[in-house]
Amino acid sequence: MQAIALEDEIKELIITKREDDYWDFKEKHHSNDANLLHDIICMANNRADRDAYIIFGIADRTFEVVGVENGENRRNQQQMIDFLKAKKFISGIRPRVEMRTIWLAGHEVDVLTIKNSTDTPYYLTEDFPNVGRRVRANHIYTRIGDTNTDIDKSTDINNIEYLWKKRFLLTRSPFEQIMKRIENKDEWKQDEDTYYNIINPEFTITLEYDENVRDTRVEFYAYAMTNPSTLYGMLSIKYFGTQLYGRQVAILDSAQYSTPVPEWGFFTFCEYKSNPDYAMKYFTKDSPHFKLNTFLYDDNSFEQGYARQKFFEVILLFEDLLEKDDFLGYVHLHKDNFLDKLVALDDEWSWIETNTQRQQEQVVFRLKTGKILNQMLKEFRKSDRSEHDYTV
Repeated sequence: MQAIALEDEIKELIITKREDDYWDFKEKHHSNDANLLHDIICMANNRADRDAYIIFGIADRTFEVVGVENGENRRNQQQMIDFLKAKKFISGIRPRVEMRTIWLAGHEVDVLTIKNSTDTPYYLTEDFPNVGRRVRANHIYTRIGDTNTDIDKSTDINNIEYLWKKRFLLTRSPFEQIMKRIENKDEWKQDEDTYYNIINPEFTITLEYDENVRDTRVEFYAYAMTNPSTLYGMLSIKYFGTQLYGRQVAILDSAQYSTPVPEWGFFTFCEYKSNPDYAMKYFTKDSPHFKLNTFLYDDNSFEQGYARQKFFEVILLFEDLLEKDDFLGYVHLHKDNFLDKLVALDDEWSWIETNTQRQQEQVVFRLKTGKILNQMLKEFRKSDRSEHDYTV
């Protein structure tokens, strides 16, 4: 599960016996709040352009795991969030953090993850003093290699320029810029079947389909809708007319709801079987397909809202591919639970009509599989929290 991946990464960082752009070891939790805030801001403004870690419970010089189970000044997730909430950040935008506790060498090690963001540079609009130390207003701190900007200075101008470029997405490729910009629908205008970005009109999203041509291969999730009528088209993302992305789009429920088609996933409980017994469709939240699914969705439309609800009753939505793989491992471990739930849904969707009996059986089987897997995904996430206690 995700905690295991974090544990493996932290082990690898400890093995290096050094600190660098995005990780810092601390033997104990901070006793001075100004130092804690300064460290968080430096990590939030790191130039590695990725999540950063402050790892508590590692000896300063030897990098031995000493743990923090008996330490003072420990904070849990909510306490860290409350700590940052009370500080005067520019525009009220604060670093996002996550505190987790992992077990290493028989000790508790606290890992504060500072999430990567394009909201840089983070800085205060009001000084924050504590016991002889002062995080200064309008000073921009960062981290270069294993060194933070001094608390009484601002970083060099070239680092400040980089952080502003990062905010305006100028450090990203055109496709990455578009993926970020579709998070703000107000930046986009629609002209018939084309969306263009009002800030960067060279960014366009185009839907192309022919209402007179209907694909006879109606996917199983179409039958979760009020009307299984389906039209298929193509979605293209272009930059100055050059296509950067193309994906088939399903227009579902008599054109009430449009979405890029989800990915296929397959699994079997028989280790030596070449053909999988079970199929599912899924998105990951960090994929372009899901981000475009959200972009195309009008949350002010009741009809679209209902169709989307029915769609995601049988389509899986994972945080990322790692969670998907971990979940399938969980399903294998709980095979009997999965099969019992499958039997319990025998009478559901019995009304579905298709061209052939075999097609009808396949559609119903995949609808049932999707619904059961969604139920088990909720159970999986609860078990993930209970098996790995992230609070301190």
